[in-house]
Amino acid sequence: MGWKTVFVLALLIVGAIGYYLWGVVEEAPKEATLPGYTNALKNDELKAQAAAATANVQTVQEAVNKFRTMKNTNPATLQELVPEYLDHIPGGLQYDASTGTVSPIQ
Repeated sequence: MGWKTVFVLALLIVGAIGYYLWGVVEEAPKEATLPGYTNALKNDELKAQAAAATANVQTVQEAVNKFRTMKNTNPATLQELVPEYLDHIPGGLQYDASTGTVSPIQ
């Protein structure tokens, strides 16, 4: 037998094993693939942003309530809360001075 015959036989054996394994081995779960991992990261980031926005709204709303308690009126703008009630005004919030309500920007 020549080296070409041995090479062809080895190639056929390796191909047959590969074909067999292709049918036997299960696919990876969708979340274990790169697109699945990327989507999970994006979803986690959105959840973290939502949690941070909720915490910001609560903190600023508490400051507005303290201002109202101390001065018997709502602040005209959120800037009136700095520096006595808050260190800074977080971004992503809207404020209605007539009701004293703080909410995330939609």
